[in-house]
Amino acid sequence: MRKIFCNKGKKKVQKQGWKYELLDLVKTFIVCFIVVFIITTFVVKPVQVDGDSMYPTLIDKEIGVVNIFSAKFTGVHRFDVVVVQNETTKDPWVKRVIGMPNDTIEAKDDVVYINGEKIDEPYLDNSYAESIRKQGKKFTNDFGPITLKDDEYFLMGDNRIVSYDSRKVGAFHKEDIIGKDAYIIYPFTQMKIVRNTIK
Repeated sequence: MRKIFCNKGKKKVQKQGWKYELLDLVKTFIVCFIVVFIITTFVVKPVQVDGDSMYPTLIDKEIGVVNIFSAKFTGVHRFDVVVVQNETTKDPWVKRVIGMPNDTIEAKDDVVYINGEKIDEPYLDNSYAESIRKQGKKFTNDFGPITLKDDEYFLMGDNRIVSYDSRKVGAFHKEDIIGKDAYIIYPFTQMKIVRNTIK
């Protein structure tokens, strides 16, 4: 009778010890870092609202993310809510796009005009704006006319009376725009998507 031998093979040696655990930890950290880098460079960027310049659209201390991919590949449009990098302070700002490249923009008598035509601004808190006007102030102070160049965007906060924006620092360029649309995830009771709904 012929004997048949089965090759059991060698038992897999289980790696143990603090060196292997440390190596696994380093590998995990590197993979996580790469994933986070790719996501925050090309997909979304976490942001926290600092201040009241976008009230009532965005509230101070709200936390969320903005869409990097959409800003880079679908373009920026009038009335988009965007996050830009301010070159002077190096801080990210969240504002609304009002003027597009080659537009002429101005404000007079508390009304904003683009290329000579009055624009509707439904995103403003009208009751709040009226309360400012009753104090004898303008909600949007007069400025302009300002004609934008080929790659310039004029940004303003929705809370015009306190917003520090293009009226003070000038226009922004497309490369300054980090992302657009805000997805607020905290506080959990105020979760919302802030995007341009004006057609």
